[in-house]
Amino acid sequence: MAETKFRFTKPTVAALPPAAPGKRAEYQDTEQPGLRLRVSAAGVKTYCVLARAKGGALERVTIGTADKLTPENARTRAKQIVAQLALGQSYAAAGRARRGEMTYGELFTQYIEAHPGLRPTSRAEFERLNKAYIDPAIGKARLSAITHDKVRALHGAVTKGQPKEEGKKTGAPVSANRCITLVKAVFNWAKDARLWSGDNPAEAVRKNTEASRTRYLQPAELARFFEALSETAEPAKSFFTLALLTGARRSNVLAMRWPDLDMQAATWRIRAADAKAGEEMLIPLTPEAMLVLKQRHAEFAASSPWVFPAESKTGHYQEPKRAWATLQRRANLEDLRIHDLRRTMGSWMVRTGASTAINAKALGHKSLQAAAVYQRIADTDPVREAMERATSALVSGGRQAAQTEKPPSPAAD
Repeated sequence: MAETKFRFTKPTVAALPPAAPGKRAEYQDTEQPGLRLRVSAAGVKTYCVLARAKGGALERVTIGTADKLTPENARTRAKQIVAQLALGQSYAAAGRARRGEMTYGELFTQYIEAHPGLRPTSRAEFERLNKAYIDPAIGKARLSAITHDKVRALHGAVTKGQPKEEGKKTGAPVSANRCITLVKAVFNWAKDARLWSGDNPAEAVRKNTEASRTRYLQPAELARFFEALSETAEPAKSFFTLALLTGARRSNVLAMRWPDLDMQAATWRIRAADAKAGEEMLIPLTPEAMLVLKQRHAEFAASSPWVFPAESKTGHYQEPKRAWATLQRRANLEDLRIHDLRRTMGSWMVRTGASTAINAKALGHKSLQAAAVYQRIADTDPVREAMERATSALVSGGRQAAQTEKPPSPAAD
């Protein structure tokens, strides 16, 4: 019978034969108390510690396999484990706690259920980010297994476009940032709800730089846009028109309700629960916007509370992506998004003299900083005009100077 107690070395461990079929052999190191080596019938050799926790039962703690650990590595780790057991730390109890610990996927579900007041668009966006990116990476992981490095790796993968969300062909740096924001919010809520007492693994993850988008309809593009709009079928035509003329977010325009419209006062009330800033908005409606609304009121107000009724889960119209793509093609407008219609209204308000404060109020921005982008966009036009005036003066001045300094022509014979 082979000796079961000896000093573990690389040669002695390597020479150990597989255990008998259906059995498992165990060997004890004579140098480090508690260190054991188990050998399976398949020849797999695993280091472990067999020791008693202070005031508790005998515990077996797995260290790792011999193909990845040297005997010295195993001794070092075993010494630490034996010391921790002697101080009363139970690895068995910790293991039971981990097995009972919820996964991130379970925590996310509880987070969503605990926030019934989330705006439908926010809820949909959170669920999209979770399904497309977060759940495949950490959804099945126990909370204690989700480290800062894992969350940072998630951010890096999404930035590079892994996994690829349906319809996306490139990386998603903005979605990567939103994933980190969401994971951080979920863990913060878990701490407040006493569901998690550890650190927030999404804390201090460096986000990607996001540039403010400045695209809006330029003067030279307006004629093409309105011509293509006139050829667009309903209800997309009315939706695009109101999205432009109200400057409201497309989700609010899609869910516009007759009870929230005062057709006499020509105003539209967006309830706080539906506003992104969380504050009620009262939007003045221009005569052009009212013309569209009166036409739809005559056709739909008696049969539906929605300005844009549809046979959908919500009961109202959904974002017309195909109709927008067709309009873009007809008008030859590249890189123009539906949300850019809102930016167009904000930019043209500034172009025509509106202050940043008025712009912020009209578009429902909570801070002047959020509305300042429209000021920056519109400021390029007076800057251009000033530069063109200066250039014209410079060139004109240069011509006059050249004529003054030009030597007189020789006298004619």
